[in-house]
Amino acid sequence: MRTKFNGILTLFLALIVQISFAQDRIISGTVSDETGPLPGVTILKKGTTQGTETDFDGNYSIKAKTGDVLVFSFVGMKTAERTVGSSNQISVVLESDNLLEEVVVVGYGTTTKKAYTGTAKVVDTEAIQSKSFTNISQSLAGEAAGVNVINTTGQPGSTSTIRIRGFGSVNGNRDPLYVLDGVPFSGNINSINPEDIKTTTILKDATATAIYGSRGANGVILITTKSGQKNSSNIEADVKTGVNFNFIPRYDVIDSADEYIGLSWESIYNQGNNRGVNPVDFANNNLFDGTIGINPSYNSWNITNVSDLIDPITKTVKPGVTRKYT
Repeated sequence: MRTKFNGILTLFLALIVQISFAQDRIISGTVSDETGPLPGVTILKKGTTQGTETDFDGNYSIKAKTGDVLVFSFVGMKTAERTVGSSNQISVVLESDNLLEEVVVVGYGTTTKKAYTGTAKVVDTEAIQSKSFTNISQSLAGEAAGVNVINTTGQPGSTSTIRIRGFGSVNGNRDPLYVLDGVPFSGNINSINPEDIKTTTILKDATATAIYGSRGANGVILITTKSGQKNSSNIEADVKTGVNFNFIPRYDVIDSADEYIGLSWESIYNQGNNRGVNPVDFANNNLFDGTIGINPSYNSWNITNVSDLIDPITKTVKPGVTRKYT
């Protein structure tokens, strides 16, 4: 009887040891992304609070049994799940998550697009680089509702005037506040190279005043410049060309002194007709009077009377009339 009991006890202990070994398996591996190992990745056994994190080299180890589901999560990456099988090695490559909420930088902190209660319009790099302009103010034209970009002069390099709808006063300054990389900018906006700008955010409601005080009363334009990237070298060449041509043919121009004096005489001739006087005499008497006609200094012909210069039939200079000057 004792022998039978010892056999049952031995079998029971063997089962306990097998179950213990099944629960105490060490699962290890490496977590990485497309650029290399990821430190600080959280690994949890699904449905429990038991977990661990990857070290600086992306390595981890965790106790799990066959059938457990390991959940790998990291900020900015898609969550991955792996079921423990017969292997003690599970390595995972996480994919970038493109569905993260947009982060809005306001004042002295950050918030998400969902949590932000104000109106913030972001103009990204692609929208800026697709335009041809000389300064950042011109790149905002047509990018945000209620933001008017006014070109007050055609001088190259001149700064456009920006007015945000709903702000400003009749007599006070109506220029918006520019904030460059988190610091209020009071210099000339032309000093900022458009190629260095990453994004431009326009704050155009009362939230801007709550963040920046009275300086944000006319709205706020947040400018974020590009920053360096490690393990990446770029050489950019930006070439812009243009061709000007006349779509509509040019009108004929007066390029002859004889043609000019003939048309001037005909113009005075028509005035005489309208006044009901002899148009020929009226044109001859007033062609070089300097009041109705042209300045006498334009008379460059060797004539005494205008009747010797203009043919009243053709209304052109008579053939053979010589000039005082050549």
